[in-house]
Amino acid sequence: MLFHVRLKDFQPSRRNADLREAHWKYFEDHAEHFIARGATFDDEGKIFKASVIFIDFPDRTAAETFIANEPLNQAGVFESVELVRWSNPLGRRQRDFVRQDGQVCWYIRGYGKAGTNERRNELFAAHQAYFKPFDADNFIVRGGALADDGATWTGSANLIALPDRKSIDEFVANEPFCKNGLFERVVIERYNFGGRPGQVT
Repeated sequence: MLFHVRLKDFQPSRRNADLREAHWKYFEDHAEHFIARGATFDDEGKIFKASVIFIDFPDRTAAETFIANEPLNQAGVFESVELVRWSNPLGRRQRDFVRQDGQVCWYIRGYGKAGTNERRNELFAAHQAYFKPFDADNFIVRGGALADDGATWTGSANLIALPDRKSIDEFVANEPFCKNGLFERVVIERYNFGGRPGQVT
């Protein structure tokens, strides 16, 4: 069962070398559960915003337990924890994505308006056609955010490589779900791959 988790930073001053090491080791000990993991920042890549992860666990209880025991979370670093069901239509993991020097990556989190699942289904073919040219070389991972039933669409959570803020804004604005007003709001933040320096995760 796939989940997307966004852990919004609240107490960055509590991050220290010991906690960072504990965080890395905890994630390494659970590496088989990860689809993708990393951190988000402002447009310049300087101000930390959140940790975002995409995970695979047997059920919601197992995923919640994993997040509850994460060292930074236990230390009170995070202001909020958002955990939602997620899909992975490309069937890939972040480590499969071909990385290049100078690549700029982005996290896109769309929060769907209530009651838009039927309209989303009507626009799904156009949405897939819009994404297709970006699937091979740009998308790191992508998928829909889902209600607990695993079927009702509630938004999206994607990681993509595009060169700059203008490019990502244009990409989002022209996407069929966004263009047709299905989102209550869309969060766009710079994304850095997680893990220790030099580690491929």
